[in-house]
Amino acid sequence: MPSATTIIGAGPAGSIAAIVLARAGWQVTLVEQHRFPRDKVCGECVSALGIDVLTRLRLIGALRSLGPTKLTRSVLVASDGSSASVDLPRPMWGLSRSALDDALLREARAAGATIEQPARCEDVDVERPHVVIRDLLTNCTREIRSDYVIIADGKAGCSLAPPPRTTDLGVKAHFADVDGRPDSIALFGLDGHYVGLAPIEGNRWNLCMSVPAARVRALRADLDALFEQCVRENRGLASRMRRARRIGPWLSSPLPRHAVRKHWPPRIIPIGNAAAALEPIGGEGIGLAMRSAELAAASLASSRRISHDDFDRLWRVRSIACRAMSKLLSSPMLAGDVIDAMRANDHLNHLAMGWMGKS
Repeated sequence: MPSATTIIGAGPAGSIAAIVLARAGWQVTLVEQHRFPRDKVCGECVSALGIDVLTRLRLIGALRSLGPTKLTRSVLVASDGSSASVDLPRPMWGLSRSALDDALLREARAAGATIEQPARCEDVDVERPHVVIRDLLTNCTREIRSDYVIIADGKAGCSLAPPPRTTDLGVKAHFADVDGRPDSIALFGLDGHYVGLAPIEGNRWNLCMSVPAARVRALRADLDALFEQCVRENRGLASRMRRARRIGPWLSSPLPRHAVRKHWPPRIIPIGNAAAALEPIGGEGIGLAMRSAELAAASLASSRRISHDDFDRLWRVRSIACRAMSKLLSSPMLAGDVIDAMRANDHLNHLAMGWMGKS
């Protein structure tokens, strides 16, 4: 009898794992509580790491048909408007999560996975392991028996010990009529946080902020007021957004940031942000989610348990580099020096790109 797995969460990590295991002949049940397509807080950049996964799994054509924007440069902008640009060693894609996640879920279904949607994981029995899910249309619960449970819900909410929350929020919205080159990711430094701006499909732009929750509370959660403050605090951002208009709602969620988990119950496997979460400034989150899913699923399919070291190699250096870059760009006293150094030293730029996982 084929092995069975239940995967909690149908984002990039969950769907990739479902595709790999279903193609390998496993019985796969993929549980997702939201209806698709749906938007969510994300930088919406697929790194070269993720593009490689899509290529290996023969998904690249289906995703390319969505019209992702090809990103070839990264631009850092200090609050005074001074900037430096770096060519990316390998292109990235700008692609909305609503389009990406919906397409990958369709591929998982086509591969043979059973999709439970909208359904929520109510409990994971780590001893057997079995999963209790609730159908959100009928409100009925049932138990799914599995050989393995893969946690891909982005936050490990079904686990026994969810990681501690940070004091930061991710805030995003889509805009039109943004000024600037449509092949560049721009990062704008502010006092204590930063703003990312990247083009996505359909001539839209994704603006995503990493911001202290205290700042949002001080504005009574008025995200338009927060955006206006950010525009006033960075001349480069003000220049890019002078004609822009918001074409989607503001979304916000807690910003995860934690190292790879060293201990997990047997037969329970976290992937994506449930396994580890790094600073989003590098645009590596989606790629890491996909690659961790591919690693974990391929290991299971070949009867090998994914190890902590496998995941640690993926996240460790990237996490340190991205956290350091976010601290430097978010410091008004240091951001200008960083930009000056980038302008003067191409070798340093290439090293930084490598540390962040771009090469």
